[in-house]
Amino acid sequence: MKKSIHEVAAEILTESKQPMTADEIFDVITSKGLYVFKASSPRSVLRSQLRRHSANISGPNQAKDQRFNMATDGKFSLR
Repeated sequence: MKKSIHEVAAEILTESKQPMTADEIFDVITSKGLYVFKASSPRSVLRSQLRRHSANISGPNQAKDQRFNMATDGKFSLR
């Protein structure tokens, strides 16, 4: 079964054991070939999904599965 972008990001954060920016997570995903992005702006897609699944960000499209927190420095961590 294919993993979603936020599931892959959660695995990367679990492995790194430290908060990371969306760009850092993206670099790991692409360097290891963990997910194939089909969008023209893959970094934006990843950033959007991280924010959508973050507990401390509110918005109309927030997911029920909130795995992340976003710090003021723009780094994401696991809840």
